[in-house]
Amino acid sequence: MEDFLTEIPDTPIEGERVTLRLLHEDDADALFAVIDGSRDFLAEHLPWPAQCLDADDVAARIESWEIQAEMANGGCWGIFESPRGLTSGDSRLVGVIILGWIQVLHRSATVSYWLGKPFTGRGLATDALRALSRFAFDKLALNRLEITAAVSNPESAAVATRAGFTPEGICREYEFINGKFVNHERFSLLVRDPK
Repeated sequence: MEDFLTEIPDTPIEGERVTLRLLHEDDADALFAVIDGSRDFLAEHLPWPAQCLDADDVAARIESWEIQAEMANGGCWGIFESPRGLTSGDSRLVGVIILGWIQVLHRSATVSYWLGKPFTGRGLATDALRALSRFAFDKLALNRLEITAAVSNPESAAVATRAGFTPEGICREYEFINGKFVNHERFSLLVRDPK
């Protein structure tokens, strides 16, 4: 197992309508624009938007994700949409998907994702989750992926379900958001599950 995973490969991951690419510091301005344009929408279910006040804050987060990828602990991919009929150079950053807490011994990891508000409801998060799941199983040799979604966020739970994840139960008071503890539903996908 020692040579199982030493670094997350920095190669694009192709979905049907999105491309996932590990984020780097030069993506900070574009990512900040997505966050800032959807700040209230994101803050409804996520604890961190108030900590991303400018592109420098976002660059610091990207740097920590780059370190995690170099250590094979996880990574943060930008979700890039390429509108039909346009070249890949016309793709735009619409959100992120994160593979975190990779446990080498147990071959497991967590997944989280978000999109800017204008890009929701079109299946982009589901496409991104399916693509990252294939990558995690096929290229990283993981066995289990896990997602938690606030019970007050049925749209996020629907993404997990559409991507083949199985509900496992409720995690009571899992996260502290907007001054209150929030329950989350836990989902998992195993390499052997039907996709």
